[in-house]
Amino acid sequence: MSARFFIIIYAVINLLYELFMTMLSDFQRRKPLPEEVSDIYEPERYQTYLARVADFKRSDIVFNGLNLIIDILLVLSPLYHFIEVICRRNPYAILIVTYIIIWMVSTAIGTLHKYYETFHIEEKYGLNHKDLHEFTRELVLTDGLELVLMIVLSFFIVFVSENLSTWTSGFSIGFLKSLLLCVGLGVAILVLLQFLKGISVLVMKIQYSMTPLPEGELRDKINALQASSRKKVQKIYEYNESKKSPRKNAFLLKFLWLREFGIADNFLNENDEDELLAVLSHEIGHLKHKKNVWDFIGYGLWVFWLILIAVMISHPGIILAINAWTRNSFDLSVNNYYILIIMFSDIVKPLLFIHKIFSTHKTRMEEYEADREAVSNGFGEALITTFKTLSCDELINVNPHPLIEFLEYDHPGMYRRIKAIRDLE
Repeated sequence: MSARFFIIIYAVINLLYELFMTMLSDFQRRKPLPEEVSDIYEPERYQTYLARVADFKRSDIVFNGLNLIIDILLVLSPLYHFIEVICRRNPYAILIVTYIIIWMVSTAIGTLHKYYETFHIEEKYGLNHKDLHEFTRELVLTDGLELVLMIVLSFFIVFVSENLSTWTSGFSIGFLKSLLLCVGLGVAILVLLQFLKGISVLVMKIQYSMTPLPEGELRDKINALQASSRKKVQKIYEYNESKKSPRKNAFLLKFLWLREFGIADNFLNENDEDELLAVLSHEIGHLKHKKNVWDFIGYGLWVFWLILIAVMISHPGIILAINAWTRNSFDLSVNNYYILIIMFSDIVKPLLFIHKIFSTHKTRMEEYEADREAVSNGFGEALITTFKTLSCDELINVNPHPLIEFLEYDHPGMYRRIKAIRDLE
């Protein structure tokens, strides 16, 4: 089997997985809602929720199918050989040109998809406040940021890959030196990721108008909530979510030493003070998080990845065989690292899937832990009221299928979350 068909098979499997998840969701929605969430939707509003889900389902099927067809056509086409020729076999130019071409195609389809969902579906159900100018501005910022960040990351990948043979004396070093090399690369990647995260934070602040919350009783109450926390939030902002949507949110921004609260203007203007304090108390619960068994298992998984990569570097036969197989399948004389990244990510995808299941479970546990902070401060009922109001207003799935929640959700579903708060009370 050629590498081309290997990539196509994986793309088809991904689409089938998404369809299977959709079928599970449809099956779950035919069940009556559990008692804990049965009062969230009035009958008419619940029918509105179901209609919105059906609209999104049709949209996703069409655009995901279109994406699959285009991906298959690109993989089967002579595009990658053509790119190699016009780039004169320069690996940096090959990766950048390949990425930009694929990015342009996927961005065009993605923009059509977002436009349809924003101005047809979300507009239909009153969940969109964006005009075309704001929609375009947001796309330019997010997609432009993605392009720049991926080019930076691509240069790093090519640089490491092109020099790896030299650094390892032709892949002849032992396991211990390979492990030390992986640790060094891991540190470099962490620094790069922090830089990229800082850029994304900057872009988020450009997208919104962030106004400091005025001094007064509300600010004093928020500060009182975090008095017992070792880590403190330095700044509290109100941001203009109303220009984009009617959604109400409050978040904690953590970046290096930076700690900031962001509160949507919709939330401040339309919700009770206790509901806001309940959500912020939850966020302060995240600040108080102490390392537990899940954190140490997570560290163990990252050590596993370092060891696995070190083993592959010190025993490079598999890597070199996959590399040669890919080049031959695509009729290439030098490496196209874009294709190689896809190949290696597909090969390790089962392991990545297991890692993702653990990561989402860990973050769900942290959400339950943060909810306990709100309950301990006397905001359990206010937090439940907030969850119910937001779910109804934003047409949220309040009772996801247990398997989908286990595999995909990084926050607990509303039913299990509210039930856990009730149990605590």
